[in-house]
Amino acid sequence: MRDLVVKYLSKGISRRSFVTGLTQAGLTMTAAQSVLSSVSTVTHAQVGPTPPPPAAGGAAGATAVVGPVKQFQGTGGAAFAEQLIASGVKYVFGNSASEDAQFYEALVDRPQLKYILTPHEGPGAAMAAGYIKASGEPTIVMQAAVVGMANAIGQIYNAHKEQTPLVVYSYRTDQSRRAGRDGFEEVLNQEQIVQPITKYTWLARRPDMIPETIRRAFKAAWTPPYGPSYISWHSDYNDEPVRTEIIPQDQVDPRMRVRPNPEDVQRAAKLLVEARMPVMIVGDEIYKAKAAAKAVKLAELLGMPVTQVRQLYANFPEGHPLWVGNVPGGGLNSLTWPKGYDVVLNVGNKFQHNGANPIVPRGPKFIDMRIDHWSMGNVMLTEIPLVADVGYGLDDLIAAVEQLMTASIKQKAAERAVEVKKFGDSARMLRAQIVNSPDWNQAPLITDRLTWEIAQFADPDAIIVHEAGSVALHSFNFNPLGGRELFFYYGAHLGSGVGTAAGVKLARPNQQVICLVGDGSFTFGPTALWNMARLQLPVITVVYNNHAYGGPHSRVINNVPGGRMVQTGQFVHDYLGNPDMDMAAIAKGFGVDGEVVHNPAQLKEALARARKHTVEGKPYLLDVQIARKGVGWAEKPWVPPVRVAEMRTKKV
Repeated sequence: MRDLVVKYLSKGISRRSFVTGLTQAGLTMTAAQSVLSSVSTVTHAQVGPTPPPPAAGGAAGATAVVGPVKQFQGTGGAAFAEQLIASGVKYVFGNSASEDAQFYEALVDRPQLKYILTPHEGPGAAMAAGYIKASGEPTIVMQAAVVGMANAIGQIYNAHKEQTPLVVYSYRTDQSRRAGRDGFEEVLNQEQIVQPITKYTWLARRPDMIPETIRRAFKAAWTPPYGPSYISWHSDYNDEPVRTEIIPQDQVDPRMRVRPNPEDVQRAAKLLVEARMPVMIVGDEIYKAKAAAKAVKLAELLGMPVTQVRQLYANFPEGHPLWVGNVPGGGLNSLTWPKGYDVVLNVGNKFQHNGANPIVPRGPKFIDMRIDHWSMGNVMLTEIPLVADVGYGLDDLIAAVEQLMTASIKQKAAERAVEVKKFGDSARMLRAQIVNSPDWNQAPLITDRLTWEIAQFADPDAIIVHEAGSVALHSFNFNPLGGRELFFYYGAHLGSGVGTAAGVKLARPNQQVICLVGDGSFTFGPTALWNMARLQLPVITVVYNNHAYGGPHSRVINNVPGGRMVQTGQFVHDYLGNPDMDMAAIAKGFGVDGEVVHNPAQLKEALARARKHTVEGKPYLLDVQIARKGVGWAEKPWVPPVRVAEMRTKKV
């Protein structure tokens, strides 16, 4: 009977043939007429007017276009694919899931929608997020039910912290006719598991609502401030025949851009031009709005020093005379210079306060310009809030400042710029002294030597994906205005680096992509190397391999200085050696060539081989042996004495 219903709903058979089929299946004529009436009533109530019958070969779905709206009929899985195309999606990242069979079936006749099979959900979600960050285009990541979603939650969390508009889907294995029976892969309220780390979470209530649910997910994710959204529906909805609407995303998603309050702009401009020492903090909203040139213009107008608190991107040219470096500690007061600033302008930085004291201290006047209005004023005293798209906000603020620039103010700004440049030149000279370290030629390498060599090697417009733990990047001179770019890991759930680099290369095939990753982070997500090999993504992956969790080691000692761990050298939580992991061998297992590097001379030769591989379209991995530095490290660290083979009473 189910097959007859499907054929009738898809206009594959007439009313007469439907009734005849039911009577041949054993129903009386009265019962058959009753079934026909029920099916027709439900169909009319849910989908309204009947669309045209499918064209030849229309089993995967047929459409009729009325203006921008397409009337669609086919399976729920095919409607899923159609709406993704209408929402501007080119790539779908997913891990194999049998309940999505109708979606896979639909892809056969929709080559414009490309499916990227990922061996593990976590790196797969990181790859999708990396693609979004580098392309500015929408995509979706798919997993199998709650079990697949659980593997991806770490990267959903990263997207939440990093404000990445990642749309996540996984079906509910509990089908609509048997939900609540504790069946296979069933969990209560599946979609609520990720609710605290998503902007929008929804379960489609009917199969014909699949496209609408998808549209809402993309709208929520891509409405500033960005963030991930999660959608789901019972798995049998993918198999159900539906009649529904497919609507282009731009018809339902205005992608609003907001200008700041003009009166507040005037107040902010007055504060800035009258300041003795204003400071600008830049943030990721500048990168997302492509407004770095505007930030430079405003800084130059006022001769204003510029800094940045931990973010995903480098949002200001680091070689600019007004750049004074990243904030090194927990607050603005940790800057070496300037001291005594009286006005602080934040443009697009979502602050992450990691201590009792706010990043911007009490005292200076604080102007906060960003679209993320929800967190404004929660911690720091805000003299002037400028809720705005920072591109528009900078336009308006520049215009207001220019109107107030008298000859004396211009002179003061010029003198301040000279002072800032003097500090910047001095700081750059000091940083260059890093090559005079007594350990510079050491083997294993020190982290600063490896970082410096990569900075000399990287292309002028290289993209550096950084998940190398507590390694401080230097010497790259990142520049969002056509120079080298940085993709950092603000969220800090490990395992994002390799996947992110793969997604970035997919989005930016004509730029060199170098992934810097710690050995601890690498082991959380190496499966994306397989995607690099399969998709011919020529990424250079460099593993800083000190066979340890270096960051947690140092932080634990800081929390318990002079304690028993330091006294005895017994650290249970940080050493990854004995046996040492061979990352190059792991890479080869995924189809990526690589090598182990032990000293600086080998490194130069290895980098040359890496470049040769990528020029030929192949990824390459360098497993660089790094010296363990800091308090409490021994040449051969203590290992907890757990040896099961020695405990056996029976050698099996």
